[in-house]
Amino acid sequence: MNNLNLTPENKKKLDEIMSKVGDLNFRRRVIKMLEYLDIQPGDRILDMGCGEGFYSMIFDQLYECTVIAVDYDQEILDMAKKWLGDSTKVTFEIGDITNLRFEDNYFDKIVCTEVLEHIPDDVTSSRELYRVLKPGGVLAVTVPNKNYPFMWDPFNKVREGLGLGHFNPLNGFWGGIWAYDHKRLYLPADLKKLLTDADFQVTDLEVLTHYGVPFNHLVLYVGKNMYMKMPVPEEVKKSMEKFEWNQEESKEKVKKSLAGVLMKSLINITFGIIKEVDKLNERKFPLDTSAMAVSARCIKK
Repeated sequence: MNNLNLTPENKKKLDEIMSKVGDLNFRRRVIKMLEYLDIQPGDRILDMGCGEGFYSMIFDQLYECTVIAVDYDQEILDMAKKWLGDSTKVTFEIGDITNLRFEDNYFDKIVCTEVLEHIPDDVTSSRELYRVLKPGGVLAVTVPNKNYPFMWDPFNKVREGLGLGHFNPLNGFWGGIWAYDHKRLYLPADLKKLLTDADFQVTDLEVLTHYGVPFNHLVLYVGKNMYMKMPVPEEVKKSMEKFEWNQEESKEKVKKSLAGVLMKSLINITFGIIKEVDKLNERKFPLDTSAMAVSARCIKK
């Protein structure tokens, strides 16, 4: 975790927060976005497509900044507000990335991760991000890579190789890397063209997470569904929720429960294996390497 502009205390806090994240591709994207943004005291940040608010939570916990977190889905915004309801730094609001309400040159930094692939008009979206960013400001972006590793999603890879296209993105199980209604995936050159056409200067372009657990999407999808239905104490489930990283009461209850201790041990072993695999990704890969995500750091000229 280099160049995150964090105190030793906050680096430790970030380690604790990230310890609850089992998706190694997500973990790597989070760290890369923090490196790109280089958040400074007083920065005004747009968390575009904030989802449940994980990035906003990290900004709130670790940096002296103000955040406006925007998403088009009211239900998911309500969930984000629940996680960060007492924050004085983060404001949540519904909004459309193709028609943002903010004036020109409003934000110092923007994070837009795993969002553009969901938007029918990604051209207008990228131009709106350019418009609301201050000159010299930083945009940090990730999108799913069209050149993804075979073992991450073999079923879709085989179908695409046979010219049959991919499974329905709305199907959580078979959708795989296309799940959650992805409109498109991007090669590094695709993302760079999209951003440079919007007048951004792309200063960093990388592919992230080549190595991973085989059938990663199916493992995560099935594992989470099984885990949530298992007859274990609610405190155990809460203790593994990434937004509940600082709930000491839940941690103590888990320690007093035999089922909780066993389940927690099993999950910790699994996380340990995932982290060991992820160490293989701690390098800068050539852009033509198969990987899960494409990331870009951009400057408004």
